[in-house]
Amino acid sequence: MDPIEKKPIFHYRPGARLLSLGTFGCNMDCLNCQNYNLARSKGEDLPCNDMRPEEVVQLAVEKCVQGIGWTFNEPIVWAEFILDTAKEANRKGLFSLLNTNGFIGDGAREELLRCTQVMNVDVKGFTEEFYKKNCNARLEPVLETCTVAKTLGVHVELTYLLIPGLNDSREVVRRFCEWVVDEMTADTPVHFFRFRPFYKLANLPAQTIEKLKEAYDIAKSVGVRFPYYAGVVGEDRQNTYCPKCGELLIKRASQEVTDKVCVKKTEVSRFCPTFSDVEIMLRDNACARCGEHIPVVSGQIRKCAR
Repeated sequence: MDPIEKKPIFHYRPGARLLSLGTFGCNMDCLNCQNYNLARSKGEDLPCNDMRPEEVVQLAVEKCVQGIGWTFNEPIVWAEFILDTAKEANRKGLFSLLNTNGFIGDGAREELLRCTQVMNVDVKGFTEEFYKKNCNARLEPVLETCTVAKTLGVHVELTYLLIPGLNDSREVVRRFCEWVVDEMTADTPVHFFRFRPFYKLANLPAQTIEKLKEAYDIAKSVGVRFPYYAGVVGEDRQNTYCPKCGELLIKRASQEVTDKVCVKKTEVSRFCPTFSDVEIMLRDNACARCGEHIPVVSGQIRKCAR
């Protein structure tokens, strides 16, 4: 059970709750993988539960959540199950969310996106060289997934993990931000995630807050209206401010995760703060001070009788 802000998703139904599910495998091989024990497993050496799509949806209904989040490992590798579950979930009034690397081919991509309402795409760098060396993958299909999802009406937010010395130069970050403005629109939320040493990049230092601020400032300078910090706790730059007058519009209280997700005593989904309180001060999706329209998808939070 997760708040949607943990994914991170900030502009789609703030305060909504998700039933988060994951399984095994990934179609990338990132040197910095935080969930390598799931991503590199075939599912034979780790405990799991067998569930049918209708059982997942029924569990979500019983838990009184608003959506189902496919996360922990790469959802694209089990897209068929997600397709079956998402169709049933949509019939029950539940939205479907993908945490994905976006590395997927044309036909499968469109079929999956047509059953998806919201997604966070992890853009891992902004050069083909980085994707080849660090991820054993390619950048172009990831960017295509982002633009196709936008065309199909999916709510898209982007995460960019800043790895010291590998993908965090001012030039590369600027080119990424310019692509966001030109191809995804300036209103697309961008979450700059703080790198922590892990897996095959455990030799690197943790990313500095100063680098996050540099990326944030670059994003603002090229026209990204809603950049955020991610992978940190207690930062004001996780709030939403009016890009016109600076008024505080959505206040988010981040905190360290206390309920750990563990497999064989190994923690998965590391360094993802959760959010305890979300205070929304929008007035009809506009800034209460200056009237600027703020592109946040709102929706009634379903209440359940206990």
